[in-house]
Amino acid sequence: MPDTSRTEPAPGAGRLRFEATVQARTGAADLERVADLDIDRLPDPEGGMRVLVDADDCRRLLEAGYEVHLLRALPVRPLKQRLVNADHDVRAWLDQRVRNAGTADG
Repeated sequence: MPDTSRTEPAPGAGRLRFEATVQARTGAADLERVADLDIDRLPDPEGGMRVLVDADDCRRLLEAGYEVHLLRALPVRPLKQRLVNADHDVRAWLDQRVRNAGTADG
């Protein structure tokens, strides 16, 4: 008889993403091509590229000829609600910015 006392994990529970650096191997594709892989990225202070990837992204980077160095594991979890703005707040902020764009203050 199966154990039904366990609850199903929340979506994303147990999943990890990794903060990593990516560098081009000699003779391989340059770092500009990482954009083609649609991976969250930004420049790394030491000349490479810093990325936020999952295991599949790591595999794709390696297959494309990049060197990947994992820096730390980050659990996938929901964003804290206090960090999320309501649509009407964002629209009001944007409307104000657009109004001020043509003024001396903007």
